[in-house]
Amino acid sequence: MTSSPGSATRRTYALTTAAAVLTLAGCSSQGAGGAEAASAEPPEPRVLFQAQGEHTLVALAFLDGSHVTYPLDDLPGGNQTNPDWSPDGSQVVFALDDGSRESLWVADADGGNARELLPCRRACAWLDDPDWSPDGSSVVYSRTVARGRNGLSSLEVVDVDTGEVSVILPPRARTFTSGARWSPDGSQIVFEDVHKVSTGLEAEVDGVSLRVIVLDSRKAGPPLTAPDIFAVTPDWSPDGATIVFSGLERPDAETADLFVIPAIGGEPRQVTHLSGSGGYADEPTWRADSAHLVFSGKLPDSFQGGVLLTVPADGSSAPQLLGGATIIGRHPRVEPGV
Repeated sequence: MTSSPGSATRRTYALTTAAAVLTLAGCSSQGAGGAEAASAEPPEPRVLFQAQGEHTLVALAFLDGSHVTYPLDDLPGGNQTNPDWSPDGSQVVFALDDGSRESLWVADADGGNARELLPCRRACAWLDDPDWSPDGSSVVYSRTVARGRNGLSSLEVVDVDTGEVSVILPPRARTFTSGARWSPDGSQIVFEDVHKVSTGLEAEVDGVSLRVIVLDSRKAGPPLTAPDIFAVTPDWSPDGATIVFSGLERPDAETADLFVIPAIGGEPRQVTHLSGSGGYADEPTWRADSAHLVFSGKLPDSFQGGVLLTVPADGSSAPQLLGGATIIGRHPRVEPGV
């Protein structure tokens, strides 16, 4: 899914991908008998993202901005979008767009063993926004189906091993569902409830709200956000207490900023203040400490947009380039459990 900063249309509001990172730092420790033995610190997490270029590719980079790689650059078939990690970090899931349809694929994180997880056939227009469940068994995604000139969207889950599909939220008129993300305990899914002004497949949008569906009941709760701030690309904090999203400070804001809101509902708190100064913030994700965010955006003093940035989740300091490097990318996802 593509987008322009601060707008929120299905296929025109911002959604994207990210990169990944790995570093090993040596340290010394006293071994038995007083001899020093070299030991390695835990690896620094990588960031998975969607690299922008002539074609969009799944990419990885270190959090210090170094060692950008494209593990699936030899995979034919089109643009690779919206990647996400498996919970153990060994695999990635992503959408593959051949120019007419988007299907879901999985691969090892190093690019090996790539396979189609779920094809997009018949009336299916695209499968998008895949997110791996915390237990590793399934992937939630949005399916958009063409019905003549109309488009209908649903939230579904596919079993990674069997390919069996179950519907979580059925299609509704004048509504798209997208941007789904599992809660850390796997009991809930937050998603974008996109309000269309018509039933067309590429219809304009007049608002976006975030909602949470409880999987036991398969019922969506009331909106967490007002539709006129166009809240998109949500992500749960690792502790499950907070949801971060990209949205408008006010309905007439020029571009989007980052906000956090209690997962149980409440008043959004603004994290970044880039709108009105030439910048924007989109597609946030959390680091494992629940204290820092990685996102795609543009700094006020920069000519380059769509770069990977980081900021404290409490907004205590201004956003900075990830690792001080200019990495052009969208839809970042930090490696889990590192």
